[in-house]
Amino acid sequence: MATIAKKRVAIIGAGISGLVSLKECLAEGFDAEVLESRAEIGGQWAYQAGPDEKGELQSSMYDGVVLNSCRDTTAFSDFPIDPARHGDYFSHREMHRYILDYADHFGLHKHISLRTKVLDCTQDAEGKWIVKFQEDGSKPQEREYDVLISATGINSIPIIPDFKDRESFRGEFLHSHYYRKPGRFEGKRVVLIGSGSAAIDLACELAPGCKEVHVITRRGTWVIPRYALGKPVEAWDSRASQVWLPSSVAEWLNTTLLNFVQGKHPKELQPDHKLMQQNPTIRTEFIEKVRHGVIKVHRGSVENFLETGLKLTNGETLGADVIITCTGYKRERPYLPGNVLSNADTPEFEADLYKLVIPARHDNLYFVGYIEQAGPSPPTMEAQARFAVGVIAGNITIPKGEKLLKEIRAWQAWHAKTYVRSERHVNTETYVPYIDSLLAPLGANPTFGRLLGQVFTSGRALQSLSVLSAVYFDVTSSAQWRLLGRGKNEDLARETVLRVSSGKLESSTREKQLLGL
Repeated sequence: MATIAKKRVAIIGAGISGLVSLKECLAEGFDAEVLESRAEIGGQWAYQAGPDEKGELQSSMYDGVVLNSCRDTTAFSDFPIDPARHGDYFSHREMHRYILDYADHFGLHKHISLRTKVLDCTQDAEGKWIVKFQEDGSKPQEREYDVLISATGINSIPIIPDFKDRESFRGEFLHSHYYRKPGRFEGKRVVLIGSGSAAIDLACELAPGCKEVHVITRRGTWVIPRYALGKPVEAWDSRASQVWLPSSVAEWLNTTLLNFVQGKHPKELQPDHKLMQQNPTIRTEFIEKVRHGVIKVHRGSVENFLETGLKLTNGETLGADVIITCTGYKRERPYLPGNVLSNADTPEFEADLYKLVIPARHDNLYFVGYIEQAGPSPPTMEAQARFAVGVIAGNITIPKGEKLLKEIRAWQAWHAKTYVRSERHVNTETYVPYIDSLLAPLGANPTFGRLLGQVFTSGRALQSLSVLSAVYFDVTSSAQWRLLGRGKNEDLARETVLRVSSGKLESSTREKQLLGL
């Protein structure tokens, strides 16, 4: 049996979740490598203008994508984003460059095998994983690993519903996954099915040049702007509000702020569920375009396609030259056993994952990046990786067997009452409380009491008081999760937290020194 320090770990995917997993594995001394099917790292953020030479299109990024989370919350916890180089919200190309810089900074490239597609993963009687893979089209090979980390994200395999009479439609039909630029749709009537982030984004991008743009929504949705009262909207959702306020109070405050900033939602868009029961869709100008009639919203579902459009369950008939279905992505992993995420006993719209990381029925297997939430992805994926590596290394103890499944079922019951019951929300969690729950076993959750204690014990009373205030009442900088506990980088974390709180538009000299820049 391999020793802990020599655990051999296979990480599938070199997107954000795979890279943070690799970085944490190497920090723990594991023999880890990433297997990536594409020719470059970055996952979804590695933009593809079209299908590759194999006819595959793995990235869902369209050309005009801008981040939905702001710079100061999106950064990795120990690799801050310099505001001198990036605005509050920036493009997918800038995000990809930042990911490449992260990999360079931590020396990750030499541990990554590109153009290496994982075909199948099976577990032997001893619990080891046999990974079958193919390097750049060569003959398939097999390799044995002690641990397997699945880090292939949730936006690669589009869901295309079997719409009635779809084949009768004479126009163009596509999934939003394959959309890239608005130019070829100019002057056309476009119907978007769905009201998630893709549908709202595409509606805004297409509206200026299209003859008509229609959005079909079954249950309505909450759409929020990027800015509220001159600040990134995330600045109003501090750690204090997320961990101290009762959910009913937080719900009322957030809804009141939203209505004050942009007015009440148009009735055809107003959902029956509450604001915090869904993953919010972020797009500043969408509500304005709906009010102006530039984008038309229809409440209902698709009954059937027609030769020249489609018919809705509310009785409306829409003419269309192009129909784009924005219906999300499949959650399964084709290279893993079929019952990994669920079986016949799993409640609908749920996954049998402890902390959304550890499957109930397979040992030595971890999921990183299986998450969608009202918050930035990189810090959450990073926390998942730290939790997974903590378990692998024996630094975190988790329940086993029936106790593990019991805790999963309890979480699922809470989840079912907390969020909209839909495919989109299968893997939805809170932001700060969820990350805290992952990192608490490592002592890395910055509780008020522990930060207050540093005011009296650190020898830096005034600075520690400023850090406490910044962590709890300002923007939720991810650096806060490197202040304490295992894996801490306290000096850099303090500098970053205080700089973000101050609003300075350049990384501090001390930050640059600590990063070796």
